[in-house]
Amino acid sequence: MKTGLRRATAADAAALLPLYLDFFREDAIPTPARDVAANLALMLEDPRAAHWLVEEDGQVSALAAGSLTFGVEYGLSAELEDLYVTPPARGRGLARLLAHAVIDWARDQGATEMVLVITPQAEAEQGLTAFYENLGFGPSSRITLSRTTG
Repeated sequence: MKTGLRRATAADAAALLPLYLDFFREDAIPTPARDVAANLALMLEDPRAAHWLVEEDGQVSALAAGSLTFGVEYGLSAELEDLYVTPPARGRGLARLLAHAVIDWARDQGATEMVLVITPQAEAEQGLTAFYENLGFGPSSRITLSRTTG
């Protein structure tokens, strides 16, 4: 099996979309498919964001994304936005490979802090906190709240 990690481009949107839809379904993220497709297309063109994918025998089997933001507290910081490995490809170190790609990119961009969000569904089913702690992430004393701006 031929496996390769590479930075994704806008031309990869159609190959990434089915993985995103599976990922969001698995993690109980309710974003409608049309919004996922539109946001993915925009993110692939945004210089403040980056995607990576893993191809195995010509099929995309995993993805990761990161984005940058700037604030007074940390200056340039990053978020490990998304990380998904298809069920048949799990257990072979692809998640770790992708996470390091995003972490390295963020560091190379000058980010001094990186955050991530784990959904309750993902934690309950996959115990992701332990995985990310092994990558150097730790608990935050922050409380995350969200709302729509409309």
